[in-house]
Amino acid sequence: MRSREQELPGPGGLFWDTLTLGTPDPSPRSPRSIHLYMNEFSWKDVTNALSLANMILGLFSIFCSVCKKCYSASWMLLISFLLDMAVGTITRHLSLSGVELNDFAVFTTFGLASALLLGVDGPLNAFLAIIYVLAATFRLCFYSTGVPFTYKGLPCRYASCVLASTCLLTRGNTFILSCMASLMILFMVDQSYYPRDEILGSENWKKLMYLGGVIMLLVSPFSLTAFYCLMWSLSYIFFPDALWGKAACFKLQQQRK
Repeated sequence: MRSREQELPGPGGLFWDTLTLGTPDPSPRSPRSIHLYMNEFSWKDVTNALSLANMILGLFSIFCSVCKKCYSASWMLLISFLLDMAVGTITRHLSLSGVELNDFAVFTTFGLASALLLGVDGPLNAFLAIIYVLAATFRLCFYSTGVPFTYKGLPCRYASCVLASTCLLTRGNTFILSCMASLMILFMVDQSYYPRDEILGSENWKKLMYLGGVIMLLVSPFSLTAFYCLMWSLSYIFFPDALWGKAACFKLQQQRK
């Protein structure tokens, strides 16, 4: 015969079962699970904060472009380039989910703000700016790839970095900017594959290159920083496999084994 305590239902009956549905049962590993959950939650806060900072820089870049201050607008885009790379690396390295804020930040900064560097004074510039925004939107929304460690189409941040660096080096020359923007549009909508540029899990020279970009943004003149970022982006665009894709190919081979 069962004891009275064994016959008593848990607190709340069905209501209690409903509340506890999907929650982990108490076990000796619960503190560890809670610690892992809190750690993931804190990293989500970090990525959301960086994404929010990226979006704010993009908005300020838009205001600067409207006020004809292309130097300040380009400077903010270069900072956003490094911020977005850090956000993407942390997100993929820790397998975090819920990066919708970063998608909005990428569209605002590397779509709208970058397009406004072209200016909207004439109909041709305005038309090219609209095409650039549409290309960035198309790249973000429809170019998802099922192949690990790769992008489909040129990532928007590299196209933005090229435009910002070109704007600084040419003192906002509209003709050169329009030519570079047209080229970046073709690269973004092209269906070529580019390796993921993860900083945390990449070779040491890539980490040093990223650190060099951060240092130059902080202490170097505009021209030297712009040239460094331009060479960085162009090396990724024109030599994706030879320079940037070795680690990605190795990881892909390891996964297939």
